[in-house]
Amino acid sequence: MARAIEIKLRITTSPKAWIVFATFLSFLAIGASFAYADVDLYIAPQFGISVLDVDTDGSVVGGAADGMNGDDTDSAPLLGFAIGVEVPMNELVPREWLADIRLPAWPMRFELEATGLRDYDFQTKGSGSGSKVYSTEIDATTLLANAWMDIPLTTMWRPVQYVFGLGRQPRLRQWLEPSSFYLGGGIGFASLEIDGTDNFVRGDDDVIDFAWNVGAGFNYALNDRFTLSAGYRYVGLGPNTGIQEVDLRRQGGSNNQDHLEYDLQVHEVRVAIKILIASFRGAWR
Repeated sequence: MARAIEIKLRITTSPKAWIVFATFLSFLAIGASFAYADVDLYIAPQFGISVLDVDTDGSVVGGAADGMNGDDTDSAPLLGFAIGVEVPMNELVPREWLADIRLPAWPMRFELEATGLRDYDFQTKGSGSGSKVYSTEIDATTLLANAWMDIPLTTMWRPVQYVFGLGRQPRLRQWLEPSSFYLGGGIGFASLEIDGTDNFVRGDDDVIDFAWNVGAGFNYALNDRFTLSAGYRYVGLGPNTGIQEVDLRRQGGSNNQDHLEYDLQVHEVRVAIKILIASFRGAWR
């Protein structure tokens, strides 16, 4: 008999999450004044390592293991692809809106990013007598709208020069000029395929849930078209705490109290190559 799959769509009602969402959309709306700015269109293939730290808690009432809890870690490769636009910060809005305020010309990047190939395997040990090891596989795919700010390293080095009286140091400046520090984050959705069993009970679920990420790293411009970047990401798979709950089915029957909760914490190291596709000049230039 074919296994029935229940697909759950969970959209958080947390006020905090909706405030973040509204703030992010407002930020994108500001960036939507691209008609007034110099715009670079780019793509960014990505690869890296994703590490999942998971705490598991649950129970199988009256089963071989009355309680199941523990923690485990697994790593998996990831592949990602982003398409976005880059605009100088001081050109995000028409100049007349800024009055006497002068924003820096740091690049701001707005992008849509899809990441997959994350395939985690981990185990949970039952706490009862005669308990078995419960093995779980989770596949995670994310679609995120991100915003990143690039801060030139020459700008970050300037206060150090001033405080320590280091002078101009043209050779160091020449080395720092192609480099920048980036930070930012984004929100979107995650598709999770969860499948676990200990040969007595089984739990599986396909979930579409809220997702978010924050990160930081460094860029190095190889030339006018190609930029290499490397950095760290924290990825949240679920609103607020990132907890996913799965109901369990046991052989020969079921019990609506049988369940497992997964507390998922994802840490990633990513390397990307940003490729400039086209450049546009605003109509008011």
